[in-house]
Amino acid sequence: MFGRKKTESNENKKVFVDLNDHSAPAYAQSDAGIKVVETTSYRDLKALTDMAYRGNILVLDFSRFTEGDAVKREMAKRLLEVARDISGAFTEVSDRLMILSPSGLNIDKCRITYKEK
Repeated sequence: MFGRKKTESNENKKVFVDLNDHSAPAYAQSDAGIKVVETTSYRDLKALTDMAYRGNILVLDFSRFTEGDAVKREMAKRLLEVARDISGAFTEVSDRLMILSPSGLNIDKCRITYKEK
């Protein structure tokens, strides 16, 4: 018991790996991107929600929207629900431009003013 020396088994030996020989991608590939969409009717809502659930940033142009303002408000309401569902953000920039972003990307509306000297 006191005079014996333990020998290390193969299980207890540590193996070191040189990480310089391995390369890792600098970024993960994703199909998500910024989509600028010209919206013309309420029927576009399904395609827009699909794009939002894939993680895209949507810039929605309503300048050629053929249906009335009530339908546009209903569509904006549905898009706001999608934004809440994906923990994203939704904002109306103007009466013709809206933005929906995925989780982790906030939308900050700000005004740049110049002071004359």
